[in-house]
Amino acid sequence: MKVSEISRIIGFSLAGALVMFFVQPWIYKSRIIRINVPRIETWVSNYYTIGALIVFGVSIFSVLIWCVMALLSRDHKGKDLGKWSVVWSVIGLLPVLSIGVALGFFRGSDDALLSLTGFFVLDILWLYWFITATSTPKNLKLIPPLARELHDLIGD
Repeated sequence: MKVSEISRIIGFSLAGALVMFFVQPWIYKSRIIRINVPRIETWVSNYYTIGALIVFGVSIFSVLIWCVMALLSRDHKGKDLGKWSVVWSVIGLLPVLSIGVALGFFRGSDDALLSLTGFFVLDILWLYWFITATSTPKNLKLIPPLARELHDLIGD
């Protein structure tokens, strides 16, 4: 992998962690999104943080799986690229399923389910799609949707 790809994975992962573990909890704590719980601090630490850890961990794990597979892949012809798109999509289901797991174990305010789901969907878009679209190594770097446009934008 190129140093720029590794740097993007690390930098974008840290940015995602910053948003998930500082900005989003602050949004709840400052009551920008109002949920019906007696103690918001307790809710954030007992429920939100656990769900966020699940989604974050599975998303980063999925990125690593994809990048390792891309690194180990051989040169491919055009006909093989469709198969790799399916592989990318199947790996991308893991973060989506992690939202279901995080919400399945959720025992907090039902008021929070919609906002949590929205936050977690945005999180996996950043943590899985955006990171793989900008940082996939070698011949598979254009497999994630809109990867070509993002690579043109960042000059890679």
